[in-house]
Amino acid sequence: MSETLNERAYQRRVHALLSDPVQRWTCTNGDEIQIVAAGLINVHDGPDFRDMCVLHNGSIHVGNGEFHIRASDWSTHEHAIDARYASLLLHIVFTNDAPPIDDARWTLCVPFPPLHADKVSGSTESPSESPLVELQHHALLRLLRNTAEAQQHMRRIGVRGTTRAMTVAWLDRLTHKRHRPLRLEILVGLREAVATSTMGLLAEDFSMCHADDVLGAIRAAEHQSIAREGAALRRELFVNAVLPVCCALARDDQRIHLLQWYWSARSVHPYGHLRRRFPELEQGYVWQQQGMLEYLRHHGTRTTVCADIIRTYGLERTLRFLRLVSE
Repeated sequence: MSETLNERAYQRRVHALLSDPVQRWTCTNGDEIQIVAAGLINVHDGPDFRDMCVLHNGSIHVGNGEFHIRASDWSTHEHAIDARYASLLLHIVFTNDAPPIDDARWTLCVPFPPLHADKVSGSTESPSESPLVELQHHALLRLLRNTAEAQQHMRRIGVRGTTRAMTVAWLDRLTHKRHRPLRLEILVGLREAVATSTMGLLAEDFSMCHADDVLGAIRAAEHQSIAREGAALRRELFVNAVLPVCCALARDDQRIHLLQWYWSARSVHPYGHLRRRFPELEQGYVWQQQGMLEYLRHHGTRTTVCADIIRTYGLERTLRFLRLVSE
């Protein structure tokens, strides 16, 4: 088998290896990173993984990754003179037998995954053969979709009206789905008080929030009760109604911190219906639950345009949601 075919055979296994967002990796320069999303596998010419998402020192970086069996294969394949490989985020190798390349922000040496050990996908009802990757796509798609909805509302009814409208819409959906309805006083209280609560004022004043203060402001808002609701319900309110408003208002430097929160926030508790539907999938993080919910929104059918929506509509065009790696 040729070297190219060997690399292609390992491509999916390396992708699966990098798809655990909890894993911390140490790069060859000593930097510690978390690969929040391993990106989209590219089976054509060009970098192996597109739109990878990496967390380093509290900042989110997005870019492409290239995999080689040996680091020296970069020169052997003459990627340095190919513009498609310029400004890589990550160079992933099995054997680090060459100095770091100038075209990649980081070089990461990973262990050989055995070719005969296929990635276990869990339940037959899981969203895909690589459930973590598919959930990452759906989680980001859900946030982008909600942010676009908030943008549309703000053009008509302003920030305060949008916060209330997003809250009311979310409460209506929640009420129809819950087997045990929320107490009436909580429902009425959230509808009436959310816009002037600490959480609502976070959205209203978000444009004045310094980027470095975003995470602290979120913690403070989540800590303050609105209508005697529990912490779990308040977290859901923030994720579904207030976070999209903040994303729609945010500058690029603020969005980085919002996305950092989204990828790193622990879930308050597991959802029973998600546990029954996806018994093999973890619910430790907010994004995991949001990804499953977005998947179910598509009635369990995979969408071939999901990745394209994220890459064009989400990352580069309308929302300019992530900072793309250009240095």
